Amino acid sequence: MKNNTISAPKFAQIMGINVSITSVAEVLARVNFFVSHSDKFSIVTPNSELVLMAQDNIQLRNAMNSTDLPVPDGVGLNYASLFLFGKPLNIIPGRKLFVELIKLANDNKWRVFLLGGMDNEADVAGGELSKKFKTLKILSAKGPRLDKNGELVTEADRKSYKDLIDKINKFSPQILFVAFGNPKQEIWIHNNLSKINVGGAMAVGGTFRYIAGISKLPPKWMEKFGLEWLWRLITEPFRFKRIWNAVVLFPLKVLQYKITDSGK
Repeated sequence: MKNNTISAPKFAQIMGINVSITSVAEVLARVNFFVSHSDKFSIVTPNSELVLMAQDNIQLRNAMNSTDLPVPDGVGLNYASLFLFGKPLNIIPGRKLFVELIKLANDNKWRVFLLGGMDNEADVAGGELSKKFKTLKILSAKGPRLDKNGELVTEADRKSYKDLIDKINKFSPQILFVAFGNPKQEIWIHNNLSKINVGGAMAVGGTFRYIAGISKLPPKWMEKFGLEWLWRLITEPFRFKRIWNAVVLFPLKVLQYKITDSGK
């Protein structure tokens, strides 16, 4: 239960999944409040793919609808909201929110921990952040392998996991950024946040790749017109299935929901 001296967040629902009606400034204010009052918090960034995935994954649905700040990420959710309810959403790209939270942490001399990513992404991203934000206290770790339910895969993972949790607990970060890929990261945060010594956690997907310079940022004009999905398809064609789900399958499911479920 969160301290009630800050105004309660406003939510909408897209196909049964909560999304915040908020701004970057409001998110930062809430995080600052939670940290200063030792109220543990979680942030996820719903997008078309995650909302679609949650229709058939009850663990993911519970994780997303239990989070404190489900910040909408992706123009597809805005179009869905306009189509279903005639109201727009304020879309906040997760990678941009990450940078704003890093700035907040730097200003307040907080500790942050980067967990997950592919190969050494977290370490490289941490190094890049340390160069830019001089008062930021930062640690990073690759993390264990998880299955689709956010559970440890092998005995070796279970053995190394204890050392990882000890490292996080000893560092006691105000914010833990988790990049295990969806839906694993959202489910893992939901299942483990109460067990670790952190102020709060945010699921960040591929953000470390951008910070580390592995993935290229889209041109401003593509971002402006909601074409980031096309940029990712061009630069990372291995994501074709995920982009197909977000760009083609999701609108069809929204249409189906409008016809069959929205009037219930």
